[in-house]
Amino acid sequence: MSKIIDIIDKDSHANLNQYNKNVLDTPSIVFIENKVKSNLSRIINLKTGSNPRILFALKPLTFLGFLRFVPRYLDGFAASSLFEATLARELIGDGGIVNFTTPGLRPSEVDQIFGLCDYVSFNSLNQVAWYLNPTIQKIKYGLRVNPGISFVKDQRYNPSREASKLGVPLAQLVSALSNGAHTQLEHISGLHFHNNCDSTDLSQLLKTVKQIELHISDFLSKLEWINLGGGYIFQEAASLDPLYEAVDLLQKKYALEVFIEPGAAIVRDAGYIVSSVLDIFESDGKTIAVLDTTVNHMPEVFEYQYEPDVIGHVEGGKYKYILAGCSCLAGDVFGEYTFNEPLEVGSRVVFSGMGAYTLVKANMFNGINLPTIYSLREDGELVLEKQFTYEDFASRCGVETHDLA
Repeated sequence: MSKIIDIIDKDSHANLNQYNKNVLDTPSIVFIENKVKSNLSRIINLKTGSNPRILFALKPLTFLGFLRFVPRYLDGFAASSLFEATLARELIGDGGIVNFTTPGLRPSEVDQIFGLCDYVSFNSLNQVAWYLNPTIQKIKYGLRVNPGISFVKDQRYNPSREASKLGVPLAQLVSALSNGAHTQLEHISGLHFHNNCDSTDLSQLLKTVKQIELHISDFLSKLEWINLGGGYIFQEAASLDPLYEAVDLLQKKYALEVFIEPGAAIVRDAGYIVSSVLDIFESDGKTIAVLDTTVNHMPEVFEYQYEPDVIGHVEGGKYKYILAGCSCLAGDVFGEYTFNEPLEVGSRVVFSGMGAYTLVKANMFNGINLPTIYSLREDGELVLEKQFTYEDFASRCGVETHDLA
């Protein structure tokens, strides 16, 4: 089998000529600096056609090795919790933007969040009534609206699913505006919506904007800004024209400051999980290869029951394996894969497309350690960013290591 760094090199076009290719702990996650910067550059090019303000949505990745680049390229961060907002402000300083929205706004955290953020979009009319404070001049208050248009078939991650918790239903907002029951809406200066997931069809974004305009055009004319959310892989879209048309409509007709919030689209293909084979054996006519990683390091594999991409897998390959994780969970299985070369104990197996929703969701079920984090720099140097220890596990269990001495 090719050395693991050679495999990643071939897949990522990274320059690794000067690197000692034999040193890499597993399980690990490797972030490719060139890919991160390339994705950020493609996203920033959106400004050429429409000039929206661009924020990185923190929810798919909070790894410092990537986040340190964001202030050089984008306008700020989008956060959905106090911890995310705190991290965003620490990274961006006083000069950048922190935008905030959550369905679970905690009363005990409101003051801290307001102190950290520039834009706060309330998720419900209750949140508006309870927490909007017009005397706080530094915050621009917004309202998350559910446009009622659904483009996502899998209801598990459809923001506009029936009885969604995410945003005020458009019809409910129309009613509130018409009957004047929520007088504090006069202090709302912006709207936020997010109603898609991993879409490359930007005509869906334009349809959503036109749906909102159709129902609340008078309200739009009184606002200062609008956040179009994320859920789109902008750099892979067949055409950017619908995005430009949507932004142009909002800017020219309503004089709105327009935001977009890409997240996973920027980081997904920049991350690789590298694992080693611990054991190989036969079971009911199948060959099982147990890895030193687990679905608990990439929980969306288990949540959404999909088979992640593995470098070296080929259809019709000579050697077939069920790749399984090392936990005691029976369903800790990645899928069945075939290779042109046989696996052995100690062979490296590389999962690609692991830059998003891995580290932020990974857990220590069974006491299995989290992947070691590396950055592969532009000059080919592999840098150890974080190695987790027993102390990390013990602290989550409420144990201080000196308690066990």
